[in-house]
Amino acid sequence: MPPQSRSTKVEEARSIGLRAKHPDWKPERLTAYRKSLGWSRATLVRKIREIDPASVSFTPPMAAEVQIMRHERGWTFPGEDWQAAYGHVTGATRVDLGFCSRLSRGEATVTAGVLPSGVPLADDGLRELWTSQGLTTAWQEVTTLERRQFLALSGVALSAAAHEWLVADPARLAAALDGQRVDAGVVADLNTATDTLRRLDDKLGGQAVFGMVTEQLKLVVNLLRNTSYSQVDGQALHGIAAELARLAGWTSYDAGRNGTAQRFYLVGLRAAHEADTPGVAANILRCMAHQARSDGDPHTAIELLRSARAGSRGRLSFTEQAVLAAGLASAHGVAGDRSSALSASDTAYAAIEQAKTDEDPPYVYWAGPYTIAQSVGASLMSTGDPAGAIPHFRSAIDLIGTDLPRDRLGFVLHLALAYTQAGDPDTAISLTHDAITTTAVPSSIMGGRIADVCRAISATGHPGAAELAEHARDAV
Repeated sequence: MPPQSRSTKVEEARSIGLRAKHPDWKPERLTAYRKSLGWSRATLVRKIREIDPASVSFTPPMAAEVQIMRHERGWTFPGEDWQAAYGHVTGATRVDLGFCSRLSRGEATVTAGVLPSGVPLADDGLRELWTSQGLTTAWQEVTTLERRQFLALSGVALSAAAHEWLVADPARLAAALDGQRVDAGVVADLNTATDTLRRLDDKLGGQAVFGMVTEQLKLVVNLLRNTSYSQVDGQALHGIAAELARLAGWTSYDAGRNGTAQRFYLVGLRAAHEADTPGVAANILRCMAHQARSDGDPHTAIELLRSARAGSRGRLSFTEQAVLAAGLASAHGVAGDRSSALSASDTAYAAIEQAKTDEDPPYVYWAGPYTIAQSVGASLMSTGDPAGAIPHFRSAIDLIGTDLPRDRLGFVLHLALAYTQAGDPDTAISLTHDAITTTAVPSSIMGGRIADVCRAISATGHPGAAELAEHARDAV
């Protein structure tokens, strides 16, 4: 057998992480089912490309043999549209194709060619979002979401939904409505309340804050719909609503409700456009990219981040520029493109060195040099260089304060995973025990990361793995 190339080693290292994140995923079943039909990858590509978009309730992906090969080798987890397409052309269930181990009762299966009633995609009902009346209608619906579930978009469908913000013309603000008039003082109070919610999310986690965020969003939407205001104050209200929708999306994602998160993000993106706040829109796209990358779709993440930079029209602070570049570094790393990851890392470090906190908008208060160091370390990890990532993670932990406990916990867990992959599970175990003991943030994301570290340490055969897993189960 010929020696593996470095790129193959990187992909297989990524595959280990993806399989840990999706423990019921069996990529080999997709290969076996395809072969049982006597199909080549080229045949499967052709059949997927022949799907009539008008006849199905999902967006057929732009199929290519290389993408199918990546799915079959476990290098990329198939998103919702891919799973739907595979099921549609093969007639197989998600279990047959290895995407899950069982179909739970009432599960929203996307493999039968049509979606079940009552479980919409994240953008269902938002097709007219970018028309003059679309935002008014969307506010009516989105403020009643509560904990309703939506199927997450992926790939082209997600990019297309997000990229509308680049081309849509903002509608004129509605004429003043009967009722109380909103003035600058009310706007200032709402901004203060929104900033408080952002900081509570950092300290308490998304599950604890989601209800407060949606209640505040309802209040702002009620003001938009039922009061009068000047054009300036109306734009400010839309900007606040956009940021609250982003925060509702983030807290939904933090609690593991990905489709609901995307729905909030898309409506928030539209509101940011109405408010003429490209920085808020870029920040929403950054959150969407973070979610896509974490779900194993780095290419969509890259497209979203590029859209954020293009649409900001040079109106971002240096900190905002650094955060977007850091996101690109992480996404390129997950995609296995080390050269682009390093280039984006250099851009991020250069931008953060020029940052001035008094020029930053309030929604990036959490970002600093530690954010960039963390992202650069993550990109190096993804390209198969855990030893190179360790100094960056160490720097991030040293630089971050105590006001961002969830972020700090994430940094420590990344460091523990880097030590594990670099051959030092002893240090990884010590770090993880300390992190679990000292930080308690109710977060689905952090719970998943702790589980990832435990699985990685267990795979080394270290005798302390079982005790760590037990500690994690008690704490999470």
